[in-house]
Amino acid sequence: MTTPIRFAELQKSPWPNGAGRKADIAAGPIGADGKPDWLLAYAWLDGDAPFSDYTGHDRTITLVSGVGFVLDFADAAPPVMVDAPFRPRPFDGDLAAHCRLPAGPCLVLNAMSRRGLWKHRLVTASSRVELPAVAHRRFLVVLRGRCALGGVLLNPRDVVPATAATQLAAASDCLLAVAQFEPATA
Repeated sequence: MTTPIRFAELQKSPWPNGAGRKADIAAGPIGADGKPDWLLAYAWLDGDAPFSDYTGHDRTITLVSGVGFVLDFADAAPPVMVDAPFRPRPFDGDLAAHCRLPAGPCLVLNAMSRRGLWKHRLVTASSRVELPAVAHRRFLVVLRGRCALGGVLLNPRDVVPATAATQLAAASDCLLAVAQFEPATA
């Protein structure tokens, strides 16, 4: 069994642009621009702020707690309202995004991958779903409730890397985010 990544033990750091704070869960190799080829992280949206520039990346953002937020895009793309928890929302990292918080702070889960080198997929699933083995990187994030894997209890926001076939045991109404990262050529 892989050792869980405990939410309470994650190290917080500033966003690359300094406008917010985050806690990286896992990241791939660092590119020439100083940004990882793929990234899974929590971010605290404490106030209205521009998002960091991740040009060349595909991004997925999921509301974990809070009422919600709006992403405004400088390139005149329509704004994206994120007001439902646990629903992954993909967006293009090439678009300059500014976050507005109409009803207070939020916590989000971010998945990003460098277009052309990596791709990612982030979906939600019940802990009753059996997950097949995967060849590359997969992370199970407990969004709601508690569950057990190999006799180890996972609390909300804990994460476990899991590439082998996996069946979790739900200790309550558990909802997971399943984040997978693989080379773009796979």
